[in-house]
Amino acid sequence: MSKVTRRDCLAEELVRPTTNAGLWLDKFIVDQDRTSSAARAALVQQVAGISQPECYSAWFARWKQCLEGYGAACRQATVTGRMVVGLGEDSVLETSIMLHHTLGVPCIPGTALKGLASSFARQRLGDDWRPGAASRAYSVMFGDADSAGYVTFFDAMPVPGNSGLFSDVITVHHMGYYQKEDAPPADWDNPNPVPFLSADGIYLIALAGPEEWVTAAFDLLKHSLELAGVGAKTSSGYGRLSLELGPPVEPEQKEVADLIQQIEVLPNAVVAGSIHGIFEQWQRLDAESEQKRRVASAIVEKVKQAGRENKSRDKAWYRELLSSLQ
Repeated sequence: MSKVTRRDCLAEELVRPTTNAGLWLDKFIVDQDRTSSAARAALVQQVAGISQPECYSAWFARWKQCLEGYGAACRQATVTGRMVVGLGEDSVLETSIMLHHTLGVPCIPGTALKGLASSFARQRLGDDWRPGAASRAYSVMFGDADSAGYVTFFDAMPVPGNSGLFSDVITVHHMGYYQKEDAPPADWDNPNPVPFLSADGIYLIALAGPEEWVTAAFDLLKHSLELAGVGAKTSSGYGRLSLELGPPVEPEQKEVADLIQQIEVLPNAVVAGSIHGIFEQWQRLDAESEQKRRVASAIVEKVKQAGRENKSRDKAWYRELLSSLQ
């Protein structure tokens, strides 16, 4: 009787909308031989092709609602290049990446954000922000051996539809030298490409605590994420994020705000040739009626400013705008 292993049963399994990238990374390598660089590279390519699971949007909405119910302040941070958090964690590969255990999406642990902010404060903000300083600012925000800090740092999760995994590579040129063998680095050493995963995306960063301390913590995070970076390979430009200090704006609200700004900066001299195109954008706008009325009001006001109200009064598009405002 032939013995069939679990690995044999999974050999034909394909990526599905519900596939967990972390589970695939841990369990689905074809060849467990550590000398097989082709198997490792193939696994990285497979995981890089896995997107967020179809259930993630619903989970994220509930998670954000829980954060807001707890009183946490939420801000969005965008990866400006690539990011790799958890590169040295245990993995079937020589490298790893931090993926949410249940959902398999890239994330930034709250401990990493807190550690980054505290390190930045110690190194960049002077003696007042050192542990044990008379001002106690550091101990109040981050805590010490006797008490917890005022600010709670939650894990940062990607905004639905705004994160991805990518196949990347580290090329080691002098393996013998780095492994402390009796071999000095030389030009004839063979390079050794090591595949690894990196991520991009927009992440929701949540902090809770007294308002003034949360504001200060966000300021620290903004500068530390932009200047120092989070995770591994920051000296090579990885891990930089741009943090928006204002509350996150829903895509619908941003689209409305952008269109209103476009209307407001439109020169009066070009209103005649441009206003109908803006009206068509207003018609296609997928927003609540109140938001659409805001845009319609901005268009009507711009027509009046340009002195074209009388010429537009009998136009069907202008009458439709006026009707929406009633």
